[in-house]
Amino acid sequence: MSRYHSLAVRLVPALLVSALMLLATEKAHAKSGTSIGVDLDYTNGIEEPQVGAGTGFNGRLGYKLDLLVLQITPEIGGGYHTFSGDAAAKLSQGIIGGRVSFLKVLQPGVYAHLGYGHLSTVGSSHSGATADAGVTLDLTILPLIDLGVHAGYNGMLKKGDHPAFDSYVLGVHGALTF
Repeated sequence: MSRYHSLAVRLVPALLVSALMLLATEKAHAKSGTSIGVDLDYTNGIEEPQVGAGTGFNGRLGYKLDLLVLQITPEIGGGYHTFSGDAAAKLSQGIIGGRVSFLKVLQPGVYAHLGYGHLSTVGSSHSGATADAGVTLDLTILPLIDLGVHAGYNGMLKKGDHPAFDSYVLGVHGALTF
């Protein structure tokens, strides 16, 4: 199975659930608000030759919809990740997608984004579609502040002669909702 097909099989259910949840938010505005978030990541290539561990960050802007025991946050943002290794890979991207979390104080959740990015390595660079998806665990401190941890997949899809670029991320994040 190709990397592109495998990624599509993993992302389609999460995107469909996110879209259905957005349709159920018509009366959710009473406790909703603008959300600004930042992620700090440890990252590493998945079966990527000459690519080692690295670091990165994401910035996110969204609108958090509070629905009793469910919170939905459609969002846009961008990120930048650098990798060690002989390839000296750097991935920058713009994203659009969302998050869904459950419960109130300790909130497990999921996220998924599609986007467009640029991958540069020693002697090569190209741009193309990107995708990420993962799981989160947040702690709400006051109604304004969410702090948490996340783990997930991040990468650039195959384009022409350029193979897919796959990595995983582990990190911490925070968001202010007002």
